Amino acid sequence: MRIIALIFAALIPAGALASVTYFFDWYCSGCAKLGMGGNGREGPYGSGAACEGARATLGASLASRGCGGGRCFNPQPCVASGQPDLPPPTAASAPARIAPEPARVPPIYDARPERVRRADEVKPLAEGPEQISGRWRNAFSWYEVSASKEVIQIALVETCRTPDCLRREYPNRPVFLGRLEGNRLVGVVPIRKAIESEQNGWHCGTPAGEFLVEGVVAGDRSTIVWRNAQLPLVEGCAPVSISLGTWRRG
Repeated sequence: MRIIALIFAALIPAGALASVTYFFDWYCSGCAKLGMGGNGREGPYGSGAACEGARATLGASLASRGCGGGRCFNPQPCVASGQPDLPPPTAASAPARIAPEPARVPPIYDARPERVRRADEVKPLAEGPEQISGRWRNAFSWYEVSASKEVIQIALVETCRTPDCLRREYPNRPVFLGRLEGNRLVGVVPIRKAIESEQNGWHCGTPAGEFLVEGVVAGDRSTIVWRNAQLPLVEGCAPVSISLGTWRRG
């Protein structure tokens, strides 16, 4: 684990290291078979994206050794440490400039009813992670979105088992863990079990682990469009990607 973390740290340019750094903690309930300790901290990284990338890569690497997907390796979310750099103070010798008071212009009255609006009738755009909490759905599944401070967790609560949806199942398993950055959901998709297959005589598989994914929330908070998450490419196998599709409010 430390070797992988050092490789990611070496890829960050020295000039990119600012006062704010990112790291993540991990604990491992079955690391004895790997000959290592039961917990640790990886970082610092110069950006949140670099930290998330290192976190996903570390999970995928251990998954290939039989210790991933939440079974024994449990990485925690990336957190920030430190304070952003403050701008340099202005020179004391520079004279202070006082902006002139704007001229008072009387309001223009428009008596047409369709243009008269009261301030309390104008509803601001919903902001904050809690504004996307609740039930969402696509063509065949229901999801529950919950927000705690800056962390977004999404669970699959109901899905169709047959094409006609006459049979359903209720797995109640996590499908996303991350955060809301403006209109972007940024985080990981956890895959608990590896899926093995054969392709043209090659042994292929969808690995277990956590993989970076991103979703775009509409401005009115009515839809979420998810982009594809790329899984590690195996030599001789077709590329594999996953997507959660397009969601709408329940």
